[in-house]
Amino acid sequence: MSDINMTESEDDPVVKEIPVFLSKTLENKLFIFQYPIRPARDGYDNATFLKTSIKPENQEVRIEVAVDTFSLNYDKMKGRQIAINADGNSKTEQEDDEKVFDSDLMDKTVLHSSRALPECTNYAAAVYQDGELHITPLKGIIQLRPQFNYLDKSDKRAREEAKTIGEDVEEEDEGPKQVNVTFDRQTPDFLKKMQEQSFQHFSKKSSEEKWIHTNYAPVNSTQAELTRLEMFCSSTEESINALNLTNKQYLELLAPPISQEQYSKSETLSHTTSLNYIRTLPLLDQVRILMKDAKVISFTQLRLILSSEHDTAAVLKYLQQVAVLVQGNWVVNSELIYIKDSVSSQNGIPAELMCRARDYILLSFTEQQFLDRRAISTVIKLPSEEIKEIFTNLAIHIPKKGWQLIVPPNKDFAEKYPEIAQRQEMFWEAKRKYLRETLEPQNQVPQRQRRRSNRESIGSENEERNVGRGKKLRDSSISDDSASETVKHKKTSRSRKVSETT
Repeated sequence: MSDINMTESEDDPVVKEIPVFLSKTLENKLFIFQYPIRPARDGYDNATFLKTSIKPENQEVRIEVAVDTFSLNYDKMKGRQIAINADGNSKTEQEDDEKVFDSDLMDKTVLHSSRALPECTNYAAAVYQDGELHITPLKGIIQLRPQFNYLDKSDKRAREEAKTIGEDVEEEDEGPKQVNVTFDRQTPDFLKKMQEQSFQHFSKKSSEEKWIHTNYAPVNSTQAELTRLEMFCSSTEESINALNLTNKQYLELLAPPISQEQYSKSETLSHTTSLNYIRTLPLLDQVRILMKDAKVISFTQLRLILSSEHDTAAVLKYLQQVAVLVQGNWVVNSELIYIKDSVSSQNGIPAELMCRARDYILLSFTEQQFLDRRAISTVIKLPSEEIKEIFTNLAIHIPKKGWQLIVPPNKDFAEKYPEIAQRQEMFWEAKRKYLRETLEPQNQVPQRQRRRSNRESIGSENEERNVGRGKKLRDSSISDDSASETVKHKKTSRSRKVSETT
């Protein structure tokens, strides 16, 4: 139990003290059911539940609700047709387990759940009675919607009946499909983690867990009333913690203030972050946040945003730590866009590969004003979604020309600060060598090497020996055809001498 007592000033007097109790009897059993497509006034409290099942590990619930087939609003002709389409004619022999509906009418609706929240550790259900507040932690919050699997079964049955009759069943033309060729390789750890969070993984886990059939207790039944009593804490006399706090201390516990270090770590300029607050941060943090938000900006525009009290030399010093010079404008470093050990939002590409691809695109912009995205993709070998993401954050597409930076080229900075511009050129020259060493080996097609015959190997060894002895060799510029003609000429001259002697 926690007893809240806050007394600090007379201006804010305590109106009422409410004891709070934590009940753990239903801690791992309590769920909240939501019905998004059902009006609040028309709940399922008075409905007839035919069958209820649950998968506790995956937090899935399946409920079969009876449909009043005797209601004046029920269309029996349509309900009978739906049942026939799903289960076939009632005269045909069919096992009860395979039937969707228990009668020859559509007599029930199946509700299937989905999680409203992935985690509910911060949620609880409360009961307020006799001046006391009793809270119980929630196991989960799920939403139930009607399931229409009988429609799929109707389509399947229609195709099977058409095949038995001998009619030609036309398959649905889904149009041309894109075929992606993938190669089997060892799955990295980051992909394994993403796969564990994927829909296919949850579907597999759900199919492995068996349904547990339960008994539904009506809301006004004695069993339901006894269960609701378990939401009250049994030992209300024991006081676990007395919160003798001031108003300020209590509010800080409820909503801890964000420290300056935590704020600078986010490094994002959201719509709620004012420029006045950014100017209160250290200069390095100001430059980092502004560059990360702008992506590409000229030095003149950056100086207009920053306070005039900062020295230009200091701004340039910090600017070179968080950005690079491209076409006379400053572009934020790739490491600030794709944080280490993170992955891309599209296909889960590691940050290291994304940074390398972005650096190659920036390097290409230093060499030419317009880029062809298809030509770039043949070099960096990333999915098209990631390549498009990099381009759209840096450049705009000009029809019939290609992609260019969102800020036009600027020569003023290089003329005003030639030393920094030269230093940036040296940086890009080193980056060019590094990217060529890392990207070019991936793009080279391995060539099949022809085995050399013994005659060729002996000939090459003789040539190496002759070179070592200083003898003249045949010039490599002479073509093979001319060389063969000289050999033929020697053979014919030699044959003439032999004939003359004989």
